Amino acid sequence: MAHVLLPTDFSDNALNAALYALRLFGDEGNTFTVVHSYGLTLNESGEPLPVMDPVASIATEQTAEFIARVRTALPGRKPVMNTACGPGGLVDVISALREEEPRPDLIVMGTQGASGLEATLLGSHTADVIRHTHLPVLAIPERTRYRVPGRIVLADDGGPVDKAMLKVLLDIARWSRSEVMIVGTTDQETTTDQGSTASTYDLLLGGIPHTHQYLSGDNLHDALNDLADQSDADLVALPHRPRGLFQHLFQNSPATKLVMHTHVPMLVLRATNG
Repeated sequence: MAHVLLPTDFSDNALNAALYALRLFGDEGNTFTVVHSYGLTLNESGEPLPVMDPVASIATEQTAEFIARVRTALPGRKPVMNTACGPGGLVDVISALREEEPRPDLIVMGTQGASGLEATLLGSHTADVIRHTHLPVLAIPERTRYRVPGRIVLADDGGPVDKAMLKVLLDIARWSRSEVMIVGTTDQETTTDQGSTASTYDLLLGGIPHTHQYLSGDNLHDALNDLADQSDADLVALPHRPRGLFQHLFQNSPATKLVMHTHVPMLVLRATNG
């Protein structure tokens, strides 16, 4: 059972991400909550003014209409879908759901960017959610067409891993019968504890088919993308830690955006020490 949060701005991109999530997780035993945040009006002192009832009412109506679009696109499916609308930033609304029952397990949201094979830019909302929420995030590039994940590339940053961090990945791999390709660096391959790290993955993945690969070169971002293309990966997963090998993928840029792959969905795992 999973509780999946689906942030929406009511765009086609958000709809595509929601449909991807429902197709990936399915109806049985799962709960989906559509999340929408609406802005606060500030006074001259920068303090928020009370939210007007019509604003909240319109947001609630638009969220209900979005859910209706989801159901129309998936005839015959009857997923459990709730709504969570609130004022302020998206991260604030998501954080307020932290203690809700059932507790959220994952955020699935769309990203916008370049088409084709060009590098894409995740929007600032997605970047904020990845940096500032406690949940794993599955980012779905615009126009991504769902297919059952057959191969998942898991970027190993050399940090500690455990079952809690990999839970969402393990669930997806089991449901879809995916192969997991664990990708480290040549530096990791030559370290003395590399064997124990590989053994940890072997233990956690159990019967899930998996292999170990190693990348070299200074630009790990491009190398990871190339490997995802060459291996026909359906999903790229990587941990998000305050300090780690892939930290540079999540640092602030002048545009407050995150550079990542164009057409392969990206699962950002929450490290237990992150």
